[in-house]
Amino acid sequence: MRVAFGPFIFDSNIGTLLRDQVPITVGHRGLTLLAALTARPGQILTKAELMDAAWPGVAVEEGNLTVQIAILRKALGPADNGGEWIATVPRVGYRFTATVEPVASASCRPIPPSGKPSIAVLPFANLGGDQDQQYLSDGITEDIITELARFRSLLVIARNSSFQFRHRALDSAEVHRELGVRYLVEGTIRKLGDRIRITTQLIDAATGTHLWAQRYDRALDDIFALQDEVAALIASMVEGQAEADSASRSRRKRPADWDAYDYYLQGRAHFHRYELDKSEPLFARCVELDSTFAQGHAFLAQALVGRFWYDNDPLTLQEAWGSARTALDLDRSDGVCHQSMGLVLTHMRQHSDAGLHFEQARSLNPLDVNIAGDYASWLNYGGRAETALNVLETALLRDPLPPIWFWEVKGSSLFLLGRYSEAVGSYQKAGDQFFIHAFLAASYAHLGETEKARAEVEEAFKRKHDLTVRLISGLPFADQAALGLFTSGFTKAGFPA
Repeated sequence: MRVAFGPFIFDSNIGTLLRDQVPITVGHRGLTLLAALTARPGQILTKAELMDAAWPGVAVEEGNLTVQIAILRKALGPADNGGEWIATVPRVGYRFTATVEPVASASCRPIPPSGKPSIAVLPFANLGGDQDQQYLSDGITEDIITELARFRSLLVIARNSSFQFRHRALDSAEVHRELGVRYLVEGTIRKLGDRIRITTQLIDAATGTHLWAQRYDRALDDIFALQDEVAALIASMVEGQAEADSASRSRRKRPADWDAYDYYLQGRAHFHRYELDKSEPLFARCVELDSTFAQGHAFLAQALVGRFWYDNDPLTLQEAWGSARTALDLDRSDGVCHQSMGLVLTHMRQHSDAGLHFEQARSLNPLDVNIAGDYASWLNYGGRAETALNVLETALLRDPLPPIWFWEVKGSSLFLLGRYSEAVGSYQKAGDQFFIHAFLAASYAHLGETEKARAEVEEAFKRKHDLTVRLISGLPFADQAALGLFTSGFTKAGFPA
């Protein structure tokens, strides 16, 4: 059921909550509670009813419900009338106060035809019963996507688009229609002590025919080889064993330690939600346990660059460079490792070398939307906003639901092209960081909308109190004309020098 209330659109089947088309991060139980409340707007739901919905068959204390309701209220913010979306009925339960209206199902632009067989890997179902282990099934799914993307004869849809079908009853014809893919991969994962059980199947989405299915019961330490095996078998079913044999010679180097990989998956789950402060210590623990895991070092470097945006400490950037350097020393054939070095070198203002790493990353992972986004950001800093926008638009054709930070990069491309109204629309989808509000302020200033610019300045100061034009203008631009557009916008908006 897909419903609208106030500025929100909530799809309980997919498990997504949008505010003005911007995704809002809410946990599984929070979404379950919201589904129960919006299904009966204006009615009182008892605490017992809500606990049965969120914790079916599990005895939990009432305090757990109170905590989840508080988290949900915080995510929703104040209602349009200044009150709360969820009202407390003392000693009884809760009531959803807003008017709820059904809306049409979301649709995605199908991926463009390429002449290659196209595949979407749907998020594997977590059968362990513990939602805290969701990152495990998500991470393994994502790694299978990455492995399949190495087969150049296949077109593999990106994670963000395929993951929209979480919590949704599988209808292969519907997925085929919405994503435009020919093949689907679905599966389940259950962790049992030091063993893991994975079932997977390949489906012809156009006909609904099951082409192949397999169940694996392995030790956790075998998970990396298993992911390779699953990807190779799927590829061989679609394009033949010769292509699978060719790709098997260039596989990503895997971590040697299961616990290290577990921390890596947890960190990556936070990273995708733009929770860089939570992801950094998890990536650090990952490489502490397995210093030979290249992608652990690569993602740690990216998280450290995120920290640098806040602390502006050269030592943070130097630490990020060390992590990116280690990642490349371990695996120069991995696109994410080159992406991380490109990102770090961009912020170190070594733009020429950064570009070489981004080109290598794109060559190794041509369909990776995250690499495309960072590459476009590098183009923006070099004054090539038109090219950056083309890169971003092409990536959006492959992945209509990119990571949230992607919209900040697109907003900056539009800003540098003088398309300030469009830049505002893109920035508004990009999250709630201080620099997003600063970019919005500069956009409104160039549009002559002074009051809106000042309001965004205030929002930026709430999130970082020491903002100045000089600090914000420390962005690593190689092109001074591009930097001047931002600097003049920050000044017009009212940031102190």
